[in-house]
Amino acid sequence: MTSAEIRQSFLDFFARQGHTLVPSASLLPDSPGLLFTNAGMNQFVPIFLGDRAPDVSKWAGVRPGKDTRAADTQKCIRAGGKHNDLEDVGFDTYHHTLFEMLGNWSFGDYFKRESIEWGWELITQVWGIPAKRLFATVYSPDKSKGDPSDFDQEAHDIWAAIFRRAGLDPAVHIVNGNKKDNFWMMGDTGPCGPCSEIHFNLLPSDDEAAGRQLVNAGSPRCIEIWNHVFIQFNANSDGTFSPLAAKHVDTGMGFERVAGIYATTQGFKDFSKDPSNYAADVFAPLLAKVAELSGRTYRGTVPTAREGLSDQEKTDVAFRVLADHARCVSCAIADGILPGNEGRNYVIRRILRRGILYGKKLGLHTGFFEQLVGPVVLSLGEVFPELKQQQDIVRRVIRAEEESFGRTLDKGLELFHQASALWKTPVVPGAIAFQLYDTYGFPLDMTQLLATERGLSVDTAGFEAEMDKQRERGRASLKKEVLVAATEGEAAADLRPTRFTGYDRLTDEGTLIDVVKAGPDMFLVFDQTPFYGEMGGQAGDHGAAKIAGTTFAILDTIKDKAGRPARAARRLTTDPARHLPSPQRRPPHPLGPAQGPRHPRPPGGHLEDEGTHALRLLPLRADQAGAAPGDRTSRQRARDRERPRGHLRDRIRQEAGRHPRLLRREVRQGRPGRRHRRLQPRTLRRHPRLHHRRNRPDPHRGRDGDRRGHPPHRGRRRGGRL
Repeated sequence: MTSAEIRQSFLDFFARQGHTLVPSASLLPDSPGLLFTNAGMNQFVPIFLGDRAPDVSKWAGVRPGKDTRAADTQKCIRAGGKHNDLEDVGFDTYHHTLFEMLGNWSFGDYFKRESIEWGWELITQVWGIPAKRLFATVYSPDKSKGDPSDFDQEAHDIWAAIFRRAGLDPAVHIVNGNKKDNFWMMGDTGPCGPCSEIHFNLLPSDDEAAGRQLVNAGSPRCIEIWNHVFIQFNANSDGTFSPLAAKHVDTGMGFERVAGIYATTQGFKDFSKDPSNYAADVFAPLLAKVAELSGRTYRGTVPTAREGLSDQEKTDVAFRVLADHARCVSCAIADGILPGNEGRNYVIRRILRRGILYGKKLGLHTGFFEQLVGPVVLSLGEVFPELKQQQDIVRRVIRAEEESFGRTLDKGLELFHQASALWKTPVVPGAIAFQLYDTYGFPLDMTQLLATERGLSVDTAGFEAEMDKQRERGRASLKKEVLVAATEGEAAADLRPTRFTGYDRLTDEGTLIDVVKAGPDMFLVFDQTPFYGEMGGQAGDHGAAKIAGTTFAILDTIKDKAGRPARAARRLTTDPARHLPSPQRRPPHPLGPAQGPRHPRPPGGHLEDEGTHALRLLPLRADQAGAAPGDRTSRQRARDRERPRGHLRDRIRQEAGRHPRLLRREVRQGRPGRRHRRLQPRTLRRHPRLHHRRNRPDPHRGRDGDRRGHPPHRGRRRGGRL
């Protein structure tokens, strides 16, 4: 079977058992406590909590079955927070930042018996995994350590019957596990329950005793491939556990693990080779592309340490890093998580820059990472169609990040190499690590990676001390003036969250409750607003606001969950010459299926996730009133009024605003060099409204082709006419 066939056989098997096949949720989670979607159950949490009735057969894009049963393949990222596999990627063959989780769920429907027996049937009868190589774990609490609940006798008895039918000894193939390995909790309180894992012995020999010794021992030769979680209790605040009225099943299987084992073992038959997820054909297009770009060969070697690697080991680590990181970054950007400086956006930037560093080790130059998007789309585009839909945007975002980091990468590496020759201790000073971070854009883990390769460590305490100093400098430079407009007579402005009204209207009235000045920027805070704040990779709205007879252009809308907008102001600039952003200067259009024509929304409901919305403003003439947020036509007209209408650049942009597909390149302000001369004739030929002006004299130009009242402009087209 191919990787795609393994995935499809899983889904088809559970469809035959009455499960609704649900599309993968976005990597941008609905839960504010998660950086990324990191498990298949994330999108079903409201059902587990009882906040939503099981209705999965009515969800968009499903292959309908029962409302109380679901199955899917969910893309997940584990590269930050509680689950972080980033540092291990490349140095072994089974850790990933992005992976697919195959899973099936029961919402108050079937329970342990059906879940375990269907799982056994799929892996042994449909896929043909030898039963002798499989081991099951069941929950056995260690009361001396305060483990909750009781021994899972029900799961044990089900497994015992299964192994006896297969002619195997349950005492050998059932392994007890404690709370750490075999009890799942959503949080300190809430739904929870025991779990039962299926482990696969990958030793060359199928000796049962040897395989049992490696269960939960961290060996790559005996790994967990499927976890069945039985949600049957509610953890109370007093430490007790109450049975749930409705019991649920939540299972998760690592798709790349199964596909890699199948490929390595030639269909679960030959266990002589070390298992590798990267042997799965889902990685083949990426590894082939890296080989083509670098001129090197991937041989699958795995280092035993982080320093002193051979040349081939360094090459193979770099191949695995690039194959993994290209998948992760591409899928994240396609779901609207763009590289940035905070939160999940910074994690994606770290992953991308780590990939660029490893590409540098293979001799690859700026622009190579963008070329890995195609193989990602080839291998994953059919199951995750948003990759196909957004691949052009993914390429542009990656290219911009490559060019930005590429300008400082070489200088940062040179600084590191020069400084390392002067250190008398095997520790990279925190000040150097901070300089690499602050000046050259090196994430701390990248500096730690460079240090580890040389047998060095990094003074992280010194790095954090430098970071604290920078934060203090930032706070000291932030000058804030509060004008109490709506709370007259009180000592401070009202800091209540701003109510968002933009889901059902584009214009609204509100009360100005705060004015914040931060450097050259000014922010307005209202009690309610239809302007959507920048969040989760979504661009903030902009338009206009009329206050006391004066109209202001709203250049951007930012949102601070703490209720204050000042922090995001550092990333913005106020340029009085531009007033409103042109379409060419806007950030990439918000991504994902939930985008709208004027108010794009990230997936999931954010009506309850309200904070203070701050609108960055700039005074305009009063006749600019009424521009709706995100209204391209209103923005373009505002810009057109600010310059003479006769200039070639303005007329091309004006027409291109009505026909955006025809303008392939931005016409830059300034001197019209060769790039502009290529653009102008093609644009004129394809714009009928401009074509008829070709021979019309330009009233703003003289005989020499220069604008009257201005000195000749070097580089202008001869004749200067359309």
